[in-house]
Amino acid sequence: MLLCKVVLLFCTHWIVGGDLLDLYVEHMDETMKTLEYKTSHPKDLRNRSRNKRSAIEGPFFRIGNYRRQRLDVDENWSRIRKAKAKNQRKPLKGDGLEFPNKQEMNPGQDQHEFLNKIENEPKIGMPMINGKDQLALFQTEEILLKEKFATKPFSHKEREELDEQSQFEIIGSYPNEREVPPLKKSPKFWNRVPKKYLPAAKYLKADFKNEKKNERRVFEESVREKRSLISENSVKDVEFSRIEVLDNDGDVVLEWDPSDEEIITFKVTAKTLGYVGIGFNEKSHMKGADLILAWVNDHTRQVNLLDSHGLKEANTAPVTDVSQDVTAISGNQNDTHTTIIFSRKWLTCDPDDKQLTGDTIRVLWALHPTDPELNSAAFHGEKRGGRALRLKAPAPHPPPPPRTADVQHWDVKLNQFAVSNSTDTEYWCKIFKAPVAGKHHMIGYTPLVEKSNEGLVHHVILYECVSTSPTLGKHTKLAGAHCYSPTMPREWESCLQPVLAWARGSKGEWFPEHVGIPVGEHKEGTYYMLEVHYNNPLRRTIIDSSGVRIHYTSNFRKNEAGILVAGVAVTPLHVVPPKQETYATAGYCTPDCTNMMFPDEGINVVSVVLHSHLAGRKLSLKHIREGTELPTIVQDNQFDFDYQQSHTLDKEVKILPGDEIVAECVYGTLDRPNATLGGYAADQEMCLAFVVHYPRTELAACYSMTPVRDLFKTLGITSFKGISMEHLEKLFLTTGFDALALPNMQLSNYQALQADDQSDEGLVKKTESALKIMRDYTEAKNNDMLFTTLVIEDPPEFRGRTLAEHMQALPWTEELLARSIEKNLYHGKHMTFCRMRNDNLAMPVAVQMFPNFTALPIPNNTICTEIRRLTSSAETTPSPFSFILTMTLTVSLLWTLV
Repeated sequence: MLLCKVVLLFCTHWIVGGDLLDLYVEHMDETMKTLEYKTSHPKDLRNRSRNKRSAIEGPFFRIGNYRRQRLDVDENWSRIRKAKAKNQRKPLKGDGLEFPNKQEMNPGQDQHEFLNKIENEPKIGMPMINGKDQLALFQTEEILLKEKFATKPFSHKEREELDEQSQFEIIGSYPNEREVPPLKKSPKFWNRVPKKYLPAAKYLKADFKNEKKNERRVFEESVREKRSLISENSVKDVEFSRIEVLDNDGDVVLEWDPSDEEIITFKVTAKTLGYVGIGFNEKSHMKGADLILAWVNDHTRQVNLLDSHGLKEANTAPVTDVSQDVTAISGNQNDTHTTIIFSRKWLTCDPDDKQLTGDTIRVLWALHPTDPELNSAAFHGEKRGGRALRLKAPAPHPPPPPRTADVQHWDVKLNQFAVSNSTDTEYWCKIFKAPVAGKHHMIGYTPLVEKSNEGLVHHVILYECVSTSPTLGKHTKLAGAHCYSPTMPREWESCLQPVLAWARGSKGEWFPEHVGIPVGEHKEGTYYMLEVHYNNPLRRTIIDSSGVRIHYTSNFRKNEAGILVAGVAVTPLHVVPPKQETYATAGYCTPDCTNMMFPDEGINVVSVVLHSHLAGRKLSLKHIREGTELPTIVQDNQFDFDYQQSHTLDKEVKILPGDEIVAECVYGTLDRPNATLGGYAADQEMCLAFVVHYPRTELAACYSMTPVRDLFKTLGITSFKGISMEHLEKLFLTTGFDALALPNMQLSNYQALQADDQSDEGLVKKTESALKIMRDYTEAKNNDMLFTTLVIEDPPEFRGRTLAEHMQALPWTEELLARSIEKNLYHGKHMTFCRMRNDNLAMPVAVQMFPNFTALPIPNNTICTEIRRLTSSAETTPSPFSFILTMTLTVSLLWTLV
């Protein structure tokens, strides 16, 4: 009997379409006298309740770039999606109840969701139309277009009219107000709210389908056109003032705009239909690199960016960053090339990203013919590389317009020179005569380095000769000679004033329109010496014709410029200890020298070439006035031996008489077991700054070195066997280092020195002709001979050791020892030199203490909070269940304690 009652109740409920939840809502509305009860029929309330839970939202289109797929967890994604869904399902006024229907689903396969990437794009350079943002206007129009294709829900009044007319619920409107075809079949008469029916298949004619597809295609093309217009307008105000070809074939071109203080905008054009990778690192490898994968989808034509990084342990596939810090602006793809414009912050505060500054950084590139799949890029193979650049540094001065009538060029280069394979370092010099008689102005220079020998040519320097003797004219017919060797003719020693200095990786330099360096000044003929340094560690046999091209004009510029050399004298007494992460040395230019040689209005610095060798890490040129350090003239905290491009100044710096200049070099020698000495070889070290300035003065070089006695005192050496410290010091200053390289030194070799004039005047005279910047022949073998020849006599604990053995035995890994030596040699006594263009000293050599000045305050950089890596969603956003469980356990524990 009970079973019969249950069956009867079930059948009755099924016949009348009863809905207990509807009855409950109706009962509550009637009991609480809600607004819906007062304004609507109970039947409508039941319909409203059912419709509210079972109505399916119409198709919502997001046209544009689909969002980057991410393999990691985005903690904000779920929260944002839930907030959007909540806003879209607002309850009716007066009804505080909302019952989501888990049965909801998409009614049709054509109702896809497209993500409109424009919603997330920054408004970069967006123009205004009638006082309104163009992007906002486009988004409004796009929403209207979406509504045209979306299923629009009916109001209560419209639904009542439809019920009265047909008893059927219509699922939305059709394009062009087309007549709705009849349904498959009529609903049952007992259904209170008819189910949703789709039109019969026989009425879905092909033309109707095509028409709908065509309208959708027209709509999407319209959106793409508008998006393209917005993309063009977005970057209209972005001026890509910098451009660089990253590879040798011209397949990857990078343009960027460094004018904004917070954001840098890039434009990359690559010869590929797949992905192009752009990265940033200290070296040209993927270990620890900041990587960006960019591609245009072959089907949707949408731009995709993926912020990634390389692991520091090995060259493996890129790993997706937790924080995506790049923003796509626009992009397109034709039959051969892909072009993408994107932006990022200079400082993203992401530990996986590199901070981009004006320092040298390697810009990496990679190409692949196919798009990544599921954010996994295929291995690029050999289609990759890197180029050193300074992204935030001021742009170099542009060359004059092509084919300018008054601009000529003069090629100064070697002719089929056979580089020796018997040594790893070779300096070759050759004499040239200026092609013009009478003064002209050099306005720029560009390198002439053979492609196959780019890795061997270390630097090229052109010196002007003080002498105008016709003897030098005869030497122009010679192939040249080894620089600074006994075989070099004596007449060449007058060629000392640098006119230009090119180093590895540089593209040359063009001077500002108001600046020119005089060339060919002497009517009887002006001679120059070209110096080419070859670094040939593999000792290859090559034929080379490298040099430089000088661009000059007969139309004089407003200001005549010159080059001043500052830094540390090139000498083996410039010692850099081994096993050091950072070790600093400095060359000091005194206020006495600048006060004597600079005009009253001072000089204006245009550009600077910072020069060091393989151990150089950070280089700078400091400026001190009246005991206070001024803003640094130039600096590079990531010095790259293979990229020694000149530093163009954004604003010219004025150095007044009495100012002090300090060229500082910080070295890294963790991989070196022995001390590094100053010299010309690539494995030796230099610390020089070539300063282009105007007006030109008679000052050619202002530099310093550690006094001989102070160096050996700092190393704990009191005296050497067979030679006094005084004689050793004078020998360094008068005869260079070749004498110390003799295998069999006898004390009689120095007796002649004692008979010479030992007064200060005599010492200065000797120094004037002997000590010259970059003139002491200090090849590696001579330095080794020097340090293995001097034998320590005192103190007794070091007696019998050679200088080389003593340097090797010192515990350089002891931080206190290294820092003590660094402090004594950097901030201690400096032997200073003030040399003029005619190779004479403007004042006697003097030993001075390094200045005690107020250092420049360290800039207060943005302090970044390291982004916490996400390991699981549970770690980022605790679930409500876990929160409730935790609170319940806590309350239970407290209740138990009470």
